[in-house]
Amino acid sequence: MYLYLYDSFLNDKRFAQTLAKIETRLTDLGIGGKIYRLSPLRNVEELISDEVKAGVTNIIVVGNDKTLSQVVNVAAKHEVALGLIPLGPENQIAQALGIPEGEGACDIVAARIVKRVDLGRINNLYFLSGVKIFSSEVTLECEELYSISSKLKNALITICNFRPATAQLAATANYFNPQDGFLEVFIQPEKTGFFNIFKRPDRQKTIIPFKKLAIKSKSSVPVVTDGQRVLKTPVKIEVIPKKLKLIVGKNRNF
Repeated sequence: MYLYLYDSFLNDKRFAQTLAKIETRLTDLGIGGKIYRLSPLRNVEELISDEVKAGVTNIIVVGNDKTLSQVVNVAAKHEVALGLIPLGPENQIAQALGIPEGEGACDIVAARIVKRVDLGRINNLYFLSGVKIFSSEVTLECEELYSISSKLKNALITICNFRPATAQLAATANYFNPQDGFLEVFIQPEKTGFFNIFKRPDRQKTIIPFKKLAIKSKSSVPVVTDGQRVLKTPVKIEVIPKKLKLIVGKNRNF
């Protein structure tokens, strides 16, 4: 059984025609199901729990990265497969999963290639893609064995599960695999100033695999998970291997 969760931004009339095509295609493929529109007033955890009890085994998010991230925390608690039909802006996760936007994603859902992927956990929240740290003035304590701090004043620090867009495949082929039981710290210089465009950026980037990490700072620093949830340091991060069943495309980047 399939459950489809629509983001509230899809209530905009400009998405009506696209949604109609998607729903028709899903019916033609024999994978139609219940449709719920998400809203601040609707309890997602209660909704999913009730539908799983009723027999739902596939939860398909219709929306973007933010929508998917909202559902991940609940879906991870159940033995269901999570899929995505990307619409609208901010769909980097869909690209990593090899899922095209709109109607084309219906065929990915129907093919149902399911892979178990790792999740990150920061304090008590799960994340799928990564965590951004909006300051380089932090200390990273890895595996309770050693500490790392960036020498770059304007470094961008990201905790990654999927490969970030700024990481070239040739130089990072052995990293950023959401099935390997590791997360990665990715430190790169922020591009500021005219002369930085002439520097070899890959020589300044640092990648550190880990399973457990603590982020500390002298003053409180914002930390954002999957581009939406904001926490403050100090925080603890760990990888939870094979935690989520994810429907992916053949052109995924892992």
